[in-house]
Amino acid sequence: MGESRSGRVYGRVSQLFTVRPRADCDTESLTAALSYVARAKLETTLTDTAAAAKAESEKHGSKVWPLEYLPSKAVPPADPVVESEPLVLRASALLAPAEPELAPFLASIFGSTVVVQTKEDAHAFRRSGRGSGTRIVALDGELLDSDGAFGGPRRVFTRLQGPRAQFGVWGASPPHTEAALAPAATAAGDALDK
Repeated sequence: MGESRSGRVYGRVSQLFTVRPRADCDTESLTAALSYVARAKLETTLTDTAAAAKAESEKHGSKVWPLEYLPSKAVPPADPVVESEPLVLRASALLAPAEPELAPFLASIFGSTVVVQTKEDAHAFRRSGRGSGTRIVALDGELLDSDGAFGGPRRVFTRLQGPRAQFGVWGASPPHTEAALAPAATAAGDALDK
């Protein structure tokens, strides 16, 4: 977005990260699942410093997160595959940042979240022992929290119920912009209000 004396404003999370398409996953489902897990953080504006965050918040009243406050500067692993059968993917490695210095933010959004194809795969991964303490999101619309809780209205989603903003898809045309999201966001909001 821009630079000021107080630091750099990168922009909104929903515009700074794009989903990398995969041959082994439905891209639309993957985008919906990752956007659902990120939820309100999609509307957060990223800055490099606390001073830039304060200035941005005062100027626009937006929710802001300074990257200097990240607990870790670790970059997500390049290979998202945790297991290949059934497919288990690291959520933080499924997105491409607009700029390399933004990559550590993915760990703060997704932490130990993994993505699987179905809720049956989610339960199997949890039972395997490797899924202990892991948040698991299934592309068929169910979320298993790290404490093992699943189901219920807060943990089940569909593409139509997704958040008002979503991550874009890497290499998609036209580019992911707020203007392109506005009609879809309004329709999704109207559907949720009914």
